[in-house]
Amino acid sequence: MTSIRLKPTHKAVQAYYKAIAKFDKLGVRHEGAVRSAFQNLLEHCCRKAGRVLVPEYQLRRKTGRPLEPDGAVVDALSQVLRYGLWEAKDTDDDLEKEIKAKLKAG
Repeated sequence: MTSIRLKPTHKAVQAYYKAIAKFDKLGVRHEGAVRSAFQNLLEHCCRKAGRVLVPEYQLRRKTGRPLEPDGAVVDALSQVLRYGLWEAKDTDDDLEKEIKAKLKAG
């Protein structure tokens, strides 16, 4: 299993914090802005681990419409094996509440 050792001083982490600070200074706290900053960091980590971040990844289900998380970390070769899913939230969201709502919705 590939391990990535990121520190707060790492260039990609610093770029994330800088982007968040810039948005915050502008009074921008919505999910779309926060999402772009985190997506850049997540893509950096995926490259280091030999994985691929697929934005707007579709999860097909037997019943109902497909689910579409903001992204999925997948195998770089097959792009089938999923290592994780990503759902963006803005800085004002209550994560525990959001998780419970997602689980309840299926």
